[in-house]
Amino acid sequence: MSEDQQASPSVEVALDGDADAARGRGNSLSAASAFLEEAEADFTWDRLLPREIAPEDWKRYEGYVAEIFTALGMDLNTPGTHRTPERFLRALYESTSGYEGDPNLLTAFPTECRGGPDCRLSQVIEGPINFFALCEHHSLPFFGVAHVGYVPHESIIGISKLTRLVRVFARRFTVQERLGVEIADTLVKVLEPHGVAVHLSATHLCTQMRGVKEESSKTWTSFWRGSYEHEPAMREEFLQTLRFSRR
Repeated sequence: MSEDQQASPSVEVALDGDADAARGRGNSLSAASAFLEEAEADFTWDRLLPREIAPEDWKRYEGYVAEIFTALGMDLNTPGTHRTPERFLRALYESTSGYEGDPNLLTAFPTECRGGPDCRLSQVIEGPINFFALCEHHSLPFFGVAHVGYVPHESIIGISKLTRLVRVFARRFTVQERLGVEIADTLVKVLEPHGVAVHLSATHLCTQMRGVKEESSKTWTSFWRGSYEHEPAMREEFLQTLRFSRR
């Protein structure tokens, strides 16, 4: 897989899981604090969007799973397996909780930069951030670590919120390329920093459990925005920090 070269999908769709919510904004807000207070904001950071599945639907889905598992060879008439269809569905539901968003995702604070487009602070780098996701092609897990960096301008966010940001996009059916794009472009939208860098390293069970059956391969993807795109020294500092964190 290569470095991201494609336009990102709508962040509104990614956060809300609602294609009808995807619409363009004429002007983005310059400070995340003001953004969070905007009643008509496209991003619903401050509330959950719960998925509602009726009890009768759950039972119907369990029946489907039981039929599939039985056809594949599982004996569901044992103490250890008779509730496996129910547990499987609950685990799948929990593993895709990112579709519901995260009301505590971003906490923004002002920086010391005021009134100058060239004012910049040192880059902020967080990682390794562990994540788990489900491949949308085979519904098998892929998992690994993320490193996220950005160069603040007028706003910064709580460090732990970078972990939340990674996981709200990872906990769904996705692909590694899209995951990195969503993380990078969300930070650009919300904070308007000078630059954003995202690096993902992951193991994909869809290539280890099936198909070519690779045993130890990993997939690396890097995503650059703003100053990281045209300043090689800044990219190198980010990558050097990443290498140091692996020791």
